[in-house]
Amino acid sequence: MKDGRISLGVEGHSFDKVYDGADHWVAIHEWHPSPMGECGGFVAFDTPEARLVTTPQSPKWMIKNWDPLSLTPSLLCRRCGNHGFITSGVWEAC
Repeated sequence: MKDGRISLGVEGHSFDKVYDGADHWVAIHEWHPSPMGECGGFVAFDTPEARLVTTPQSPKWMIKNWDPLSLTPSLLCRRCGNHGFITSGVWEAC
């Protein structure tokens, strides 16, 4: 997480980049507000590098654009129900 937290343009929504041992960007830790305080989850990318460091059963997100980041499908937090997309580096709630 050498890049530090990156804002998604909406209060409390942000992410940290996750790298593998070869310095490939393979996932993010996504953070968002919830009634319980800050909540978040791990979002692995559907890339050859990410597949080497995640299990085959792990959900994976397709990169539509790297910079600014756009992912598909949407992200749904299993703990608090926060649901939305990351599009052009901005959180869009569903």
